Amino acid sequence: MNHFYRSAVVWIFLLVIAFMNGAFREFVLKNALSMDAQAANQLSCLTGSLVMTGFVYLFWSKLKILTRTQAIQVGVGWLIATALFETFILNRKLTWPEILHTYDLSAGELWALVLLWIGILPMVIFSLKKPSESHSGRPRV
Repeated sequence: MNHFYRSAVVWIFLLVIAFMNGAFREFVLKNALSMDAQAANQLSCLTGSLVMTGFVYLFWSKLKILTRTQAIQVGVGWLIATALFETFILNRKLTWPEILHTYDLSAGELWALVLLWIGILPMVIFSLKKPSESHSGRPRV
């Protein structure tokens, strides 16, 4: 299985994390802790991003991403897949102005930052996890 298929499987797990984070936002932050909707959304953007980051970091070796180019490709794929899923599956009952509002940082909406993070996450983890290079320029074994 190449890195494309592996990254698609990891993205599906990221989707599951996102749904679990959404349930946490609704049932814990909003209902149990009585947070207002905007504060709950902002905090859940942070918690979702942190859990996704931890998941990708822990399962990075399963992706078998060997080059910076592959990491960039995976990030772009995750960003596009997430934006399309969010826009056309989850928000299908919203109007375009309502959907665009979810990207409005000046209104306190942080979804755009989460989407950006999903897109750069593979490159960040690649940079953190890349093998140390010896003086010959080849990765150490």
